[in-house]
Amino acid sequence: MRIFAKVACLLILAGCNKGPATSEPGGPVAGAPSGPIASGRADAKNAVTGGEATAVKAGDLPAPGPIPRFVGKWAADQKSCDSAAWQFTQTTLRTPAGSSCSFDEVTEVPGGYDVKAMCKAKGPEAPDTLQIRFAESAKAMLFSSKAIADTGLVFCGRDV
Repeated sequence: MRIFAKVACLLILAGCNKGPATSEPGGPVAGAPSGPIASGRADAKNAVTGGEATAVKAGDLPAPGPIPRFVGKWAADQKSCDSAAWQFTQTTLRTPAGSSCSFDEVTEVPGGYDVKAMCKAKGPEAPDTLQIRFAESAKAMLFSSKAIADTGLVFCGRDV
């Protein structure tokens, strides 16, 4: 419960420095999945970048744009970027601990995204709703899930 309190505090701080929205809050994200996803639909490079080259410096948060902000490599700290990064594409998540999710629907909400997904962590694959929020002032992404541990992550880059 203490993690949730920390996440709530960071979200309040994040609201002070919001960037422009890329689509209507509560609506699907442009270019993101909005229904059942066929696995293996695109190669990793295109799934990450949508076919576009997007330069974002590690340690900074990606700006809102046509690619969902969560796409790329994220880690607990910059030192862990090479050895223990979380890999987010527009349709999947893989953690360094071996958990994985396939995204069914990505919806932009104030401060981030809600993602309906099928996730496999310690047990069998099960439906989950991932909450991804951005703490702008802390330059962090806050991740919450039923199956995977809640955590704060820093951006490592989009070269998955």
